[in-house]
Amino acid sequence: MPALKKMLLSYDLDLINRISRFWGVDQMNADFSTAVNNLFNAMNDPVLVVEILDSLTQPAKEAWAFLGENNQKVTWTNFSRKFGGIREYGPAKREREAPENHPVSAAETLWYRGLIGRAFLNIPPEPREFVYIPDELLTLIWQSRQSNSLIPVRPVGKSELKKELIADTRILDYMTDWLSARRMNRTLPSETYQHWGIPESFIKAIANQTGLIDKTGVPETESLKRFFLTDRAEVMHDWFTKWKNSATINDLRFLPGLVFEGAWQNDPVTARTVVLENLQNLDPTSWYCLASFINLIKEKNPDFQRPAGDYDSWFIRRTGTECYLRGFENWDEVDGALITSFITGPLYWLGMVNLAFGMENSEVVAFKLSSRFFTKALEPAVVNISIKEPIIRISTDLLFTVPVFSSLSLRYQIGRFCDLISSSAGETLYQVTPTSLMLAQKQGLKPGQLVQYLEKIIKTPLPKTLALMANRWEKHGLESTIEKKVLLRAAHPEVMLSLQQNARISKFILEVLTPTTVIIDKSGVDLIKKTLIELGILTLVELDV
Repeated sequence: MPALKKMLLSYDLDLINRISRFWGVDQMNADFSTAVNNLFNAMNDPVLVVEILDSLTQPAKEAWAFLGENNQKVTWTNFSRKFGGIREYGPAKREREAPENHPVSAAETLWYRGLIGRAFLNIPPEPREFVYIPDELLTLIWQSRQSNSLIPVRPVGKSELKKELIADTRILDYMTDWLSARRMNRTLPSETYQHWGIPESFIKAIANQTGLIDKTGVPETESLKRFFLTDRAEVMHDWFTKWKNSATINDLRFLPGLVFEGAWQNDPVTARTVVLENLQNLDPTSWYCLASFINLIKEKNPDFQRPAGDYDSWFIRRTGTECYLRGFENWDEVDGALITSFITGPLYWLGMVNLAFGMENSEVVAFKLSSRFFTKALEPAVVNISIKEPIIRISTDLLFTVPVFSSLSLRYQIGRFCDLISSSAGETLYQVTPTSLMLAQKQGLKPGQLVQYLEKIIKTPLPKTLALMANRWEKHGLESTIEKKVLLRAAHPEVMLSLQQNARISKFILEVLTPTTVIIDKSGVDLIKKTLIELGILTLVELDV
């Protein structure tokens, strides 16, 4: 981004003076060069920067946060559409109107405080006008917060890290798979959640908190529509905010390996707030040791979730034991474990932190704040999701490969018409089957609707077998069946006839295929063998009965 000094030098003296008033800079009789230097020095005070940001109106804070979460720059067209324009005034008209005292938009509020600039940037696909935040301002915010941290958190060099997990929006895809299964009264296999790395309890808790399901667990139609029509970034922001402020999502109770007994209550919102406030003090460009961050809170604010430092009234024990984790000596197993779960769980799943594994460790050892986290006042803004929507592949045998980040509405519809074959962290495999179509039919769905929906969204040609199948199914329903059956074959027709005429045996004959071949009920095998022996005929049985 253009540097702060360069931005200020592009303004006229009148605008510099108007911005200076908000920063408490006296520019009496100062020439242009002196005025720019005076303002530049004031704007390099991290404490003053934070004070200015704190004084902003809520719309202006949201506009600033939006820029901060979109790599500090957004096209002017997009920004002004969301947060209003800036009136093009020269010095004379500014003198008459004093627009800095009566801003007409959030954009104008930021402009007259010098918090944003405008410039044409040569960024593909073509040069365009952007609104931006100078790099120095975000750095100063971090410095101000870092100065409040009494105990340093150990940074981790990239050479110490083996594998990085970059936060993204795939939880939305997992939620959609889960919702389509709920709609069809299906249960996803337990291994699905293992592949996702997110427990069903959290998926369900978010669905409840955001109104995606009703009290009985059934997806809400209107909520689903809003979910599918809303930008991924806005959904992630909404989910994070609802999780952050939720008193019903109790992260402590989600900790694995622990049993919670008694009527005591904890406050999940207070615990989250403390952890998030400590994260705000970290440099967004650095990786940090997870154990060191946990130690920071242990030393600085160990009672972050314990009223009055009470470590004895909560009855918590290890699963499978009678060992209760009471007293401060068990802080690491309960309170420390909760901080770990915050960072490696909800904060990662909801896109706020990136994770990393150590060179000789299979566990997460480090984390880094994602670009979505570092905003003012713990208010993560809408995130710019620039990932290109991947292609959903459909094979001729009607197997759907649905990658993460693909269309959520299309993923949901595919899930209603198909059986989930398998799921991994990166994609879900669905397949059209007679069972899935019969289940869809019970809910008033026809396969032709899926074909129409696919044709509308997918730009590549669909397999011809898909439309052919949909057409035949709607006309004829199930037309072929492959089944395991028990066949009885006789060498001579008269032997089979005698069995058919035997009242004890005939009830086990389900279908006559030929004069010497019939389908029988497996439960009648022993009786049929005994009857044939009475006729002097031995029977070769070629199945496990």
